[in-house]
Amino acid sequence: MHTIVAVNVQVPASGAAPIIADFTEHAIRVAYIARRDVSRLPESEWTVPGVYVLIDDTLHRLYVGRSTDLRTRILQHKVRNAQVPEWVRAVIVKRDTTNGFTSADVGYVEGRLSAELDVIPGVTVIKGKADGDATLPPHVQMSLDALLSSVLAAVRLAGIDTYRADEDEPTPWAATRTQIPGTVADLLAEGLLHAGTELRCIRGGRQGQGAIGSDGQIIVDGVGYSTPSLAAGVSLGATNSTGYGGWEMWHVGSLTGPTLADLRAQLPKRANR
Repeated sequence: MHTIVAVNVQVPASGAAPIIADFTEHAIRVAYIARRDVSRLPESEWTVPGVYVLIDDTLHRLYVGRSTDLRTRILQHKVRNAQVPEWVRAVIVKRDTTNGFTSADVGYVEGRLSAELDVIPGVTVIKGKADGDATLPPHVQMSLDALLSSVLAAVRLAGIDTYRADEDEPTPWAATRTQIPGTVADLLAEGLLHAGTELRCIRGGRQGQGAIGSDGQIIVDGVGYSTPSLAAGVSLGATNSTGYGGWEMWHVGSLTGPTLADLRAQLPKRANR
């Protein structure tokens, strides 16, 4: 089952005015605007921190950036720049809350968004700084991670194909009777695991690491993966996840900690109480 992201879209009668989309679950407001019309972005709304994606006419070359003043930054990009693709439209994202994003927030979101888009087949991402922000405390990073589904949906609404093959990877326990049903999200719901928890794995002397996302994904190098096996393979530099039993490989906290499989084995016991 795929998660549905709720959005309200406002399409002005004028073809030059920005289309506005409100992603209600995460209080994200997005402006879609053509390069020729960026001066029409209202100063009262868009001189705020946020992230943006510039899209060329092929829909395959993207520039991901951030700014504490979105309108001014996008206007600067209207001038030809060799480091930025010849873009034709922009997706501009801000937080539609009283306080909005901070400068540290947008640094982190830019890094996550760049990483997520960069693993999409056929998409070339030209990054701004894209260095993330290591100064944010873990609980803030987790709250920002939760916004990524809406931000990625906003990019998809601009016509970018965000499909990744791992979205359709079968549930790992379905192949055999000996495996115990359950997902990482189930472990979170039962309190057996917490968002932000670090994971470690090792194979052939090579170590990998990841973290539990608030939506039950495992985040490796800024990208969320829905299955432990794929996340483990990526963390260890494998070209695919075949032969990577992620539930048994991922240890919680450290390489001496319990595995995800150990925690999953507790789900039936808790459910039968």
